[in-house]
Amino acid sequence: MLHLVTKDNRELYRRELDDLFRVRKSVFVDELGWQLNVTADGREIDQYDDDEAIYGIGFDWQGRVTMSGRYRPTNDRSMLMDVFPHALAPGTGSLNGSKTWEFSRGFCLETGGKRHNQQRRAMLMLTPLEIAYACGISSYIAFSEVRLLPLFINMGWRVKLLGDPVSYGEGEGIAYQVEVSEEAIRQMREAYDLPAPCHIHLQVDPNDSRNAHERAREIAEHAPLYASIMPQATDRPYVARSSAVGRHIDQSSLRRRAFAWSKENQYVVNR
Repeated sequence: MLHLVTKDNRELYRRELDDLFRVRKSVFVDELGWQLNVTADGREIDQYDDDEAIYGIGFDWQGRVTMSGRYRPTNDRSMLMDVFPHALAPGTGSLNGSKTWEFSRGFCLETGGKRHNQQRRAMLMLTPLEIAYACGISSYIAFSEVRLLPLFINMGWRVKLLGDPVSYGEGEGIAYQVEVSEEAIRQMREAYDLPAPCHIHLQVDPNDSRNAHERAREIAEHAPLYASIMPQATDRPYVARSSAVGRHIDQSSLRRRAFAWSKENQYVVNR
């Protein structure tokens, strides 16, 4: 299951959050070549990693971070409106508000093809919808590399494009909105046979000296569906790539095809 980390239980995940920020640096800066702020001790942290940020984090069987996403309310600000407003179609207006959250810094380093690997990748996509829906949120906004949109749509996100692809320096990104609804959650859960919810939100308990991973294993021992999506020692380890890998491929062609496919398959109500 995915671990939900909020301002209320962060003391349970001090080591894991430190690991998360270091993995983010290796993924976004070292592999993708993004020009992001990195602290002197090698962590990728920005202004949206504040008390309002919520993290969904997945770990391998040894407790190392393998996947994560950041969810943040947009009552006060958002990366899309602050940094990428030019990615929005003319006349879109502000998307920040009490019914909207932002999804950012999502990554997944799990590459196995077994059923539980597929389920674990799906739980990374489903958890933000579960959390937002429980809080009365109706949509996410996000800005992602355009080539990722077909993957998101195929996995079950109901995506609505908010503009055309724009350059962000290291590639081309696109602004989009993701529907948060009971029906969207139900369809994803049934498609991947995931438990409800597919995340856990551990509370601080001064009388419990176990760490978060030990407590998660106990939950899995008493629930077969949770046990089915626990990491396994036989999972294939992720092999990091240099940012130079793949430069010989026609990336512009891949992006054009991804945008065309996403535009054709974006979610339209009552279509």
